[in-house]
Amino acid sequence: MTSVRATSAPARWYTVFSFLSSWAEGGQAVVLLWLTYSLTSNAFLIGVMIVLGYLPAAVLGLLFRRFADRGRAERVAGSTNAVLSGVSLALTVEQLLAGRAVALAIVVIAASQVVLSVAKMVNKAALNRLVRDVFPPGTAKRVLEVSSSASLIGQVVGAGLAGVFLSANWTAAGLLVSALAYGTGALALTFGLRRPAREEMPEPPVEVKTRAALPAGIGLVLVLVFSVPSSGALQFLNTLLVPLADDIAHGHPSFYAVLNVVSVAGGFLAGLALSTRVITTEAVLRWGLPTVAVFAALLGFITQPWLVAVTAFVLSLVITCHVICMQVLTNQVPADSQVGQFAVLRNVVAALAKAVFSFAAGAVVGWWGVRTAAVALAATTLVFAVAWFVARGKDKGHDAAHG
Repeated sequence: MTSVRATSAPARWYTVFSFLSSWAEGGQAVVLLWLTYSLTSNAFLIGVMIVLGYLPAAVLGLLFRRFADRGRAERVAGSTNAVLSGVSLALTVEQLLAGRAVALAIVVIAASQVVLSVAKMVNKAALNRLVRDVFPPGTAKRVLEVSSSASLIGQVVGAGLAGVFLSANWTAAGLLVSALAYGTGALALTFGLRRPAREEMPEPPVEVKTRAALPAGIGLVLVLVFSVPSSGALQFLNTLLVPLADDIAHGHPSFYAVLNVVSVAGGFLAGLALSTRVITTEAVLRWGLPTVAVFAALLGFITQPWLVAVTAFVLSLVITCHVICMQVLTNQVPADSQVGQFAVLRNVVAALAKAVFSFAAGAVVGWWGVRTAAVALAATTLVFAVAWFVARGKDKGHDAAHG
């Protein structure tokens, strides 16, 4: 019997697409957030910009999620990547023409965040459908894990190049590179990934536990609820990086780029560790959130630049492991006909979490400082860690009572 493997041409093209899209997204985010902070010196405004990058998707996702399973997934994904490329081009033009005109730049960045939010929401729903259509469950799990690693490599490349551009004051060049990466990713998806017929894709003879790892009703609820701490914590950390870098190395955007690179590198290793089974899903779900709480608390007290970088690396690694586990469950738990809708619903929850956590991070930094914000992240994550143990205990008790 043959199957679409994690090493097949479709899997490789999907990995290339993931790499290019994340390269574009990572570089663009570094440029836009640093530009916002350098123009205004306002950490709260960074949180607002990140909120605008997620809240519109949450609102529109709730209103239009019933349409999420319509249309050919590869065409929808390719088209939305083209939109993302166009937005980056528009930002490039604005920077070339207006330069550091503060009011105009902030308005354009805010508007672009709204458009990017909606486009990414549609893109993610289409990609979840595409993975389910092209790959059998066991292969899909590995493809998602490997592509997550590729995505994080792309973010490292994008963030690193963005740091170089920012250090040379080439803001427009950084945005132009993001536009080109988005456009190339759209071409890779459109022309490199063709959807085969389902009958040509029998199940591979591998052990598959993900789709049946949780009872459907309970599983869907747990995926939604516990997407909040990891998705939220990752954006909380991203919001902290700018003021944290400025606090540790004032006036040196290169240290912000370093923190971005090491945090994304931690995320890359997370995908690699999960895909090679060095770290198991069960271990992540059990110990991930408590570990995040410990290292977030450490971030509130250390001051040495190298130790701050190491802590950010570990935090990103563990948080990303948890995010990937939630992404895999999002793809594998729902029925085939509901993949797109559940992906949108989960993205709505994740987007709201990102918006709230980002806004909270900016607000706490503005009022009480970056150290207090790190301790607040630790306390919040610890609450969710306790809730996870309680929820899983009740779930096991329910299984025993009906077993």
